[in-house]
Amino acid sequence: RGDDTAEVYLLGACVTSYKTGGTEWLAVRPDAKLDGSKPISGGLPHCFPQFGPGEIQQHGFGRNLDWKLVGGDASSCVMELTDNEVTRAMWPHSFRVEYKVSLEKDQLATTMTVKNTGKDDFTFTTALHSYYDVDSVDTCKITGDFKGASKLDKTQDPPAETKGEDDTVTISKFTEEIYNSVLPGKVTLTDPTKGDLAIVSGGGWKDVVIWNPYGDKNMGADKFVCVESAVLEAVPVKPDGTWEATMNLVPKAK
Repeated sequence: RGDDTAEVYLLGACVTSYKTGGTEWLAVRPDAKLDGSKPISGGLPHCFPQFGPGEIQQHGFGRNLDWKLVGGDASSCVMELTDNEVTRAMWPHSFRVEYKVSLEKDQLATTMTVKNTGKDDFTFTTALHSYYDVDSVDTCKITGDFKGASKLDKTQDPPAETKGEDDTVTISKFTEEIYNSVLPGKVTLTDPTKGDLAIVSGGGWKDVVIWNPYGDKNMGADKFVCVESAVLEAVPVKPDGTWEATMNLVPKAK
C-alpha cells in the first residue's frame, strides 16, 4: 500500500516484515529458519491453543502448521487453520481460526477469530509472540498501564508475583515479565533512533508479555524485544461460539 509493505508466511500465518517508508518495525532472529523445518522465530508468530508449557507442546501447534490462504487482495490477506489429524492428536477439538492481516492507512491491522466448530465446549490460551525491531534493546523503552498491575517475573525461581512499579519498562537483563489485565489498550515501544510504535490491542487480548534473552548473540537479542499481546487465562468457547481479538501496529518514525 503506497510505500508500506508487509510479508506474511503461510507457515504459522506469521507476519515477518512490516515496513513504512523503508523503516522495518518487525524483527526476525538471525537463528530463524524459514524453510518450514521449525516455527519462524520472529515477526508475529501465533501461540495457539496454548501459550507456554502445558498439556501439549510448547506454545501449541498454530505456529508449526501451514495455514490456508482463503481471501484478501493486494494489501490484505485472510488465512485459516482448521482441525486435522495432527491437531486432534494433541488437542481433541474441532475449530477454525481465521487471521486477517491488512495494510491500512498508517497502520498494520490484524484480527484473530477462533470459532468452535464442534459439539463440545473447549478452552484455549493464545498470544502473538511479537518480535519488534530496535536499534539497541538497551536504549528502548516500553510504556503501558503497567504500574500497579499484577506482574509475574518468570526469571525468578519460583516465579515472583508482584505489582508493576512503573508504567515504563526498560531492558537491561534477561527479561520475561507478564502483566495481567492491562489490555485492551495501547503499549508504546519507543526507540530513540527509529521512533515510536503503538501496539493497540483490542477485543479479547488481556495480558502483555515482555521477553528478551538479554546478551544472547546467537538470537540477536540486542536488536529486538518481544512485546506480546496475550490471553493467558483459559478462554471458554461453546459450540458455534467465537472469540475475536484485534492488534494494530501504528508506527511514528522519527
